[in-house]
Amino acid sequence: MDVDYCVHAMIDRIETNAIMERFEMQFLMEERRCIFKSDVPQMVVSNQELGPFRKGQEVKLPNWAIEKFSARGLVDIHQNDEYESTMELKKLYQLEKGQPYNLQRFPSFIYTATGRRLLQLQGDKTSLDPKRYEGIENIQQMISVIVETRLAKIVDIAKSGGNHDKRKQMAHEEQWLLDRLSYLIDTWREMLKE
Repeated sequence: MDVDYCVHAMIDRIETNAIMERFEMQFLMEERRCIFKSDVPQMVVSNQELGPFRKGQEVKLPNWAIEKFSARGLVDIHQNDEYESTMELKKLYQLEKGQPYNLQRFPSFIYTATGRRLLQLQGDKTSLDPKRYEGIENIQQMISVIVETRLAKIVDIAKSGGNHDKRKQMAHEEQWLLDRLSYLIDTWREMLKE
């Protein structure tokens, strides 16, 4: 294997990881609605005072805070904001599959949210509940088929060069991928013309 290729591949991987980490930080700062499952006194979470909250209270919080409360079983994400559940992923897939030539609007942080949800589910090693493992498998399978379905459409958009109006339909990771693919395809086409 060419040393030059290996160096470029390593640099690309480092840059890609940095971009994905940036998306993850943006996701953690994004706010979503959650509903408290019990009363929670005022507390300090990551050096920020939050609360007090009442059982049943709907609050808009950044995802980092929701994750902290969720890990303690104190909140559920509002159903209209929970796009990383198995049921929501199935709905997104059915919409996408039902329109083979159109890109459906996806939540901006769908992949980051789903990845973090999987880590949370996998991190609970104390649960012997088979439904938890089944849930992990279902989410992994749904993301896999969604990625393959969306990827084919993104490649077609990158080849056609018509990406500006369709970017609004894409998650952040997809927009980044489209930009990279479009650049590579355009550069390759220009090189062939020389």
